Amino acid sequence: MNPISLAGIDGQHLWGFLTALGSLSLLDEHARERTIDSPRLAFRADGTAVLWSPVSQEALATVLLDKMKALQPFLDVALADINKPSDFNRSNYETIARASVVPTVNLLAGLACVVGEEASESTLCAANGASHQNLVQSMRDVLKLVEVEHIRTALFEPWKRAYRVPDDKRKELKLGTRKPTLRLDPSDERLYALRLSNPTTTDDFSTELGAQALAIPAFALLPVVPGKQPVTVASKRSRQRVTFSWVLWNVPAGLRAVRSLAWAGAGRPSEQRERGVFAAFSADRISGAKGKLSFAPSQGVW
Repeated sequence: MNPISLAGIDGQHLWGFLTALGSLSLLDEHARERTIDSPRLAFRADGTAVLWSPVSQEALATVLLDKMKALQPFLDVALADINKPSDFNRSNYETIARASVVPTVNLLAGLACVVGEEASESTLCAANGASHQNLVQSMRDVLKLVEVEHIRTALFEPWKRAYRVPDDKRKELKLGTRKPTLRLDPSDERLYALRLSNPTTTDDFSTELGAQALAIPAFALLPVVPGKQPVTVASKRSRQRVTFSWVLWNVPAGLRAVRSLAWAGAGRPSEQRERGVFAAFSADRISGAKGKLSFAPSQGVW
């Protein structure tokens, strides 16, 4: 396998890191189905993701899109009545889990967990219903809009965040005022006072659609951990603020090793460095007015 530089993906930022995880997860599933060499992931000193891939660079975007589209039936059918993770309760969560296979069970565990009768959402969820943005609904919208060229540019070109939903697609999919975003990008939170237009009456939202799509399968690698106040693995909660942390490594690692590194978060630097880790980062999920959530820009931890 030859290393492929994913020039569009910067793991120093939360959205970029989740996009890298999602890409590795999809390609690993493809490799297991085809009984070919498993992919590995590492990062350069500047945060650029590098993928050791069993498929060529030319074929990579198509392979990832095909595996991604396989998630659509689960989102469209099994989760048809779920728009955001807090829509789960014990009854519907357990019913969906029993009818799911391993990949979709993992995604379910990454969206929410149930303690008692109520569901606790992923702490990577910032699309919690405020401003008509709902995480699961957004996942459905993104997968219906994304095409292979969006994946290719997200992987190999600097992110321009230039995609806008075409009018015909907005009408066809009945999107209304919904935006195709998981709200992992700090720039999604553009306050009224800093805008030239009113976001409730204008449609000027733009994003990197392929990166939105590639981040979806990353949720399946980061389950919500049950507890008194459940949080996504590698997250810490302090009052209204949740902090998610992650590391970057320069030794090519397969999916199992990557999952272990992701679950460990930024703790124990000396032990992490022995595993090829060279940097750690964190991002805060913060609460705004009327319960609106957003992610602050990423910060270096060590």
